[in-house]
Amino acid sequence: MDNGTPENLRQAFVEAGNLYLWQIHRYIQVASFVVLVLEMLETLPDEIDLIWPTNTSVMKAVYLVNKYSPFVDFLLLVLVDFASRSPSSCDLRFKVLVYCYLTGTLFSEFILIVRTYALWACDRHMLYYIIFVALMMIPHAYYVSYDMLEQNSANFSAAKLVVRIFGCMPPIQDEGTWPAFTYLICAETMVVIMTLFKRYLDPVALNEHQSYTSMMLRTMYRDGTCFWAIVLALSGVNMLMMFLAPRELSYSMQMPLRTVHSALCTRVLLNLRKVAAKASPTQQDLDFLSTLALEPFPEYSATEESDDSMPHTEDFELQEILHQV
Repeated sequence: MDNGTPENLRQAFVEAGNLYLWQIHRYIQVASFVVLVLEMLETLPDEIDLIWPTNTSVMKAVYLVNKYSPFVDFLLLVLVDFASRSPSSCDLRFKVLVYCYLTGTLFSEFILIVRTYALWACDRHMLYYIIFVALMMIPHAYYVSYDMLEQNSANFSAAKLVVRIFGCMPPIQDEGTWPAFTYLICAETMVVIMTLFKRYLDPVALNEHQSYTSMMLRTMYRDGTCFWAIVLALSGVNMLMMFLAPRELSYSMQMPLRTVHSALCTRVLLNLRKVAAKASPTQQDLDFLSTLALEPFPEYSATEESDDSMPHTEDFELQEILHQV
């Protein structure tokens, strides 16, 4: 379909689908980008105070990748949707977009997994379980993404006129990636269950309202349940859109999910840093205490001394954060 004859043009418009729905899809992506920018600006003051002054570490790198990698995804999305008008450029840029999206999501999920591992006092059996689940899910997620990309390479080549007129989006079919999003839902559900189960096992640690350990645990429990309930809901909506929505809107919720996922993981780290900063008088202590508790927590004890100078956990309530998200 390389010739621009009236018949071929008519067929190209039919293959492209509903242009009005494609426009709605673009509006959703623009709205997601606006939320991402607002979230970046909203958390920047805390980031400057709590992240930038600290020493270079793995968790600092993970934080920066998690927060700013969605901007790379949106840049690639713009290139795929607006700047690509040939099958070869669509193929290359869409592949880069998919792998960046998947890798960035894994960085965000890594924050949640490490937080849960720390909550369980770096238990060796928990580590083995996490490694086992990761080895089961991550390779298959990349495989289904690779398989979907190979299918879309053929789609781009078979729809050259559509690509030339409307860009790369109409020929894309990514329903085959549903196992990767299913794994995301399973991982989030597993983390929430393990978080709530740990709270059930160690209720004594939460009774010392003003101790550092209690404040840190309360922050981790609260973030682990509230934030990931939001991500679970959006993941469910994304899955429903993939299977039930018109083709033009089937993947319209993927960038919103990526944006919210990254934003909530950013909040998880910043909230832990806030607790550490309020509980610690020196920057050296802040570096030690705010590395997402990669070392085991002290033994939870009801006899831990309470310091009246320590702020109550209510100081770190998340109403404004949930409002912002």
